[in-house]
Amino acid sequence: MRPLVLLRTHASVMLGCLPLLALLLVPQLMRSRAGSESLLMAGVLALLVVLTAAVILAPVMSAFAAPGDGWRPRTALGATRRVWRTRRAQAWLALGLSALLYAAGQVAGYALAEVVPYVHDNPAAAGDPTASPWIIDYPAYALQAAVIYLFTTLALAVYAVRLRSLATAAPVSAPAPPSGREQASAAGA
Repeated sequence: MRPLVLLRTHASVMLGCLPLLALLLVPQLMRSRAGSESLLMAGVLALLVVLTAAVILAPVMSAFAAPGDGWRPRTALGATRRVWRTRRAQAWLALGLSALLYAAGQVAGYALAEVVPYVHDNPAAAGDPTASPWIIDYPAYALQAAVIYLFTTLALAVYAVRLRSLATAAPVSAPAPPSGREQASAAGA
């Protein structure tokens, strides 16, 4: 994995995944303490849709950022399908590595929230039953969302670059069938 290709791909994915950042920056859609359960469910569904689209389109974003032989924006999805057909185990490893990086981002975001809490008890809620029981510290929340976004886009970039390297590598060929002479010598042995 070439560092320059990864860096360019990460920048491209960060730009291409701005809808994900916008979603992460809305606490009512991402945190149960900030909004209602129905808003949270809508946010989780939107997050799933955006992440799925990002995984599918990450190779195309990579092809825009770092085109190569057989890896162009128009051919990236086809090359990705070929990798998934011919090198399924390697493709699953690339997706698994991406999932691990995504999980590391979630852990980093949680750790940051422990150090810089984004939610506090609302003292006004004790005397006013209509007041929200929580106060969201938006700068701390936005910092946590940014960390999660950076890790998520890095995970997508690593996935795209790994698929790129698999797609542009020499194809794996099956061993040639034994010739008649090799079959005869094997039968006589």
